[in-house]
Amino acid sequence: MEHVRGLVDSTLREGSQTVGVAFTLEQKVAFVRHLMRVGVEEVEVGIASPLDRELPALVARCRREAGLNRLAIWCRCREEDIACALRLAPDVLSLSVPVSDRHLAIKLNLGQAGVAEMVARAIAKVRAVVPYVSLGLEDATRADLGFLREIVTVACESGVDRIRIADTVGVATPGEIAVLVRDLRRNFAVEIGVHMHNDFGMATANAIAALEAGAHWADVTVLGLGERAGNSRLEEVAGYLALQGARPYETTLLQSLSRLAADCSGRTIEAHRPVIGAGIFACETGLHLAGLAKDPQTYEPYDPVLVGAQRQLFYGAKVGRRGVTERLQQLGLFCQEGQLERLAATFRGQCLALGRPLYDREVRQLMVENRS
Repeated sequence: MEHVRGLVDSTLREGSQTVGVAFTLEQKVAFVRHLMRVGVEEVEVGIASPLDRELPALVARCRREAGLNRLAIWCRCREEDIACALRLAPDVLSLSVPVSDRHLAIKLNLGQAGVAEMVARAIAKVRAVVPYVSLGLEDATRADLGFLREIVTVACESGVDRIRIADTVGVATPGEIAVLVRDLRRNFAVEIGVHMHNDFGMATANAIAALEAGAHWADVTVLGLGERAGNSRLEEVAGYLALQGARPYETTLLQSLSRLAADCSGRTIEAHRPVIGAGIFACETGLHLAGLAKDPQTYEPYDPVLVGAQRQLFYGAKVGRRGVTERLQQLGLFCQEGQLERLAATFRGQCLALGRPLYDREVRQLMVENRS
């Protein structure tokens, strides 16, 4: 995927829309610092609106303290919002407009021709002022494809740098996203970005599918924070791109970034959560324990150290004779071959009864009892 330009983090814009989440200014600056260390290429810091009196201070601090050099602001195609955005001099202005028939009727009360005129007018207004102009197409995955192409044509003729496809209610599949991205890449000489929602648990997969199909950018949020079920998870997308695709993201910092998001949003990080969970390298199955002992790559997609984790091997009710032998060796103990079958059965039985692996002292006591 050499064509990829990078990731757009939208935690401070999309993530801030999560119910019950209200980041302070200090938390927002801390987020941006962490994102810069991870290596995220673009950060969308907020929504251009005269009502957000904190945004100018945030923009200034992101540049001065966090070293953010590709700062993006999201903006509706409304004159007063555009004027607000231009006063902040963003590196990227992410204009947004609905494109599905439902959204046109409900949100804008405009026909397709009116939306096309709005897009051309908005891009023309900012093109000479902003270094990079992005146009987000809201509800693009439910829009008429012919109209979608028409809007992209208008945007390209007006000088847009990026088209941002939004799966606003999370109904697209990875296959559908790939087809749409390929269609746009084939017909338009413009960078393509995607903004995926997670209503059916496919946001991360959709982002990866889009990048593999030729998209240049994918939106992400830390912990997938966002409306309803959230968005593509930064830690999963960045982790995959770095660990399977050699993208230069600092994956050892994804845990600390995620903990910051969890603390600021009142969320918890489940032990089995991909890339950042505390228990993702825990193993108790005998067959897998044997494979890990010989070659960790048999059952691990990457070295735990690459995400700041540790391998945890548990010898409990799921192990066989070999696993029991390995557990004894850890404690410097030895069992005669003739006694091993009975010992293994007793070992598994006690683990099953306790609902956990045996402690060291319990294994030693079991050996004493097995000899008597």
